[in-house]
Amino acid sequence: MKHSDAVIGFSVNPELELTVKDTPGPKKVLSSMDYCLSGSSGNVAMALKKLGGNPHLLGLTGPGYVTRGCHETLADHLLYEALERSKIHFISLPVLTQTNTCVIPVVGQTNGVSWGKRNRIVHAAVPRALEDIRMVWDIFKSRKIDVENTFTVVTGLRAVEMVFAKTLLSRVQNGFRVLNAKDTLCGRKEFKQILPLVDLLVLNQYEFNRTGMGLQELNDWGPKLVVVTCDKKGGFFYFSSFPRGRWFPISFPAVSFPGGRFETGAGDWFLGALVSELIRIGKTIFTVEPEEFQQVVNFAAKVAGKKITMPGGGNGPTRSQLC
Repeated sequence: MKHSDAVIGFSVNPELELTVKDTPGPKKVLSSMDYCLSGSSGNVAMALKKLGGNPHLLGLTGPGYVTRGCHETLADHLLYEALERSKIHFISLPVLTQTNTCVIPVVGQTNGVSWGKRNRIVHAAVPRALEDIRMVWDIFKSRKIDVENTFTVVTGLRAVEMVFAKTLLSRVQNGFRVLNAKDTLCGRKEFKQILPLVDLLVLNQYEFNRTGMGLQELNDWGPKLVVVTCDKKGGFFYFSSFPRGRWFPISFPAVSFPGGRFETGAGDWFLGALVSELIRIGKTIFTVEPEEFQQVVNFAAKVAGKKITMPGGGNGPTRSQLC
C-alpha cells in the first residue's frame, strides 16, 4: 500500500521573485529573478515535501493550464514549470478566469510588498470541478494509496471557495481534517458552516479575532484542536478533549534564527510543518495527546522561524537545515 501524507487545496500560483539592489533614487537594479510554487496551499505542500512528505495538491487554475504542451498564459507556464521543479503531485481544477500569479520583490534582507491577484471563479466550471474533487479518493484507491491515513488540509479558504472545501472535507475520515481560513471568511456567517467538517483549525491572531468567537465556542462548533499563531510571541493551542474545568490554552514560544526577515509564507510553513510532524509521529487529531502536540507545535514554530530567513513564500527549510 502506497502512502500519501496529505491532500492540500486550493490556493496555488507561481511566485516570481525579483531580487532588487536597494540603490538611492527611484531607479532600482534587478540583480536576479527566479520563480517557485506558492499560494497558501502551494506553500503548505512545499513545506510537507521539503520536510520529507508526499503531498498531493489540488489547485484552482485558469482554463489555459495544461499538464503538457502549449500554455495559454505566462502564469500557466510558470505554474507548470514550478510544479515540475517541486515534484509535487498536482490536480488542476480549472475554474478561474485565469491562473493566479504573484510577484515578490526581495530588497536587502526583507521581502518587499507582494503584487498579486486572485482571479474570478467561472461558475459554469464549478460542477465539473466538484466531480473531479469527488473522484480524488477513487483515483487514490486505484493507485493503492492509503486513503484511510491521509490528512486533508484546506488553506486560505475564501467564502467563494466554500463549495470546494465542503466537497473535499466531507469525504475525509474524522481526525484528519485541517482548515485555515482567510480573515475575510472568518468574519462571515459561512465560517461556522464549515467548522463541523474540521478537526484542526489553525488561524493567526488577526484571523482568530475576526471570528468574534472564543476558543471554547470554536470547539463547540466542531474542531477538537484550535491553534492560534501570534508572530513573534509564538502562539497557543486549545484541546476540547480536556475534562470540563481544564479547558485552557497552552502556549508555545516563537523560535528565531539569525538572518533576514522574509515573513511572507511563514504561517503556511508553520501549518505544513505541523501536519508533517503529526504524520511523522503517527498521530491523528483524535489520538495525539496534549504533551505530544506541544512538541508538534514547537517543531512547527522552529520551521517557521527558519523559513523567515529565506526569501519568498514558497522557499523554506529541510529538516537538516533546522540543526
